[in-house]
Amino acid sequence: MRIRTVLTRDRELGDSQTMTPMIDIVFLLLVFFVCVATDRVVEYNLPTELASGTVQAPPPLPRETWVTEIHVLVTQSADSPHAIIEMNGRRFEDYTQFQQTLQALANVSQDSPVILDITEQVRLGDVIRIYDAARAAEFQSIHFAMKASELNPS
Repeated sequence: MRIRTVLTRDRELGDSQTMTPMIDIVFLLLVFFVCVATDRVVEYNLPTELASGTVQAPPPLPRETWVTEIHVLVTQSADSPHAIIEMNGRRFEDYTQFQQTLQALANVSQDSPVILDITEQVRLGDVIRIYDAARAAEFQSIHFAMKASELNPS
């Protein structure tokens, strides 16, 4: 007894009959997509009357801003072992007094930029102490000032 398999059936039927189920599927898909495409609803924009008035908002109230530059000039004299600190025109002989004033300014507005203008004669240790005081006061921006001639040495 011989058992029919798919291979033997295909040989007996030939190539044209094996493609019949595939052609049926493609034809059914074609009919389906044609039917779906013909039932599509055409969308139109409905005419509407738009409001012709204008919306006016009151102007924003002016805010008082506390942001002012804090300019710190640091110099070194030959007869003094410590740096001389001048902040916005006020001279500080004592570092702790400068630090307390800087902290008081930070309590008012931490957004104020601190500009450190340090001369060449000032020792690096004093520069770091003053920078650390500004950082400890938690100012948002601390900058170092330079002369324009120092930017392009030519």
